[in-house]
Amino acid sequence: MQSKKLSLIGIDTPFLIAHTVQEHPEHRLAVNCCENLLHHNHTFALCSTVIDEFLHVVTDPKRFEIPLTMSRAIQLARIWTNSQETVLYAATEASLRQHFDWMIEHRLGRKRINDTRIASIYITHGITRLLTSNSRDYSIFGVFETLDMNDYSSEYGTP
Repeated sequence: MQSKKLSLIGIDTPFLIAHTVQEHPEHRLAVNCCENLLHHNHTFALCSTVIDEFLHVVTDPKRFEIPLTMSRAIQLARIWTNSQETVLYAATEASLRQHFDWMIEHRLGRKRINDTRIASIYITHGITRLLTSNSRDYSIFGVFETLDMNDYSSEYGTP
């Protein structure tokens, strides 16, 4: 179990969206990155806040020419949550305390609530590596190694 824990990579919402939405400019990059990481036996960590943000964004007609229907978005979210390569993590009392502490410590406002919640859920479960295109959102906490899709989209880049 310990070796499995070391290979866990937390998924952030922008990666999940890029991987899923074909019209997204980074779609092919995200798919290649995912395939490469799975080929090298990594496992993805996923929390419910990422799923909530995913559902909100991919169904938004202001963001995409062809948004997903809620039914299709939920179907795709279920594929991720039921995948043997994905481990689900839920908020806990400890992650809520961490969330509040970071919001106060870093003087974060309402636009940083979800990123801070995602970070607090992952860190309280020991997830310190995040696959995101928004490393700036997580660098403030000083506890995460952020992975960029560009670095892991070929067979040569493996964390």
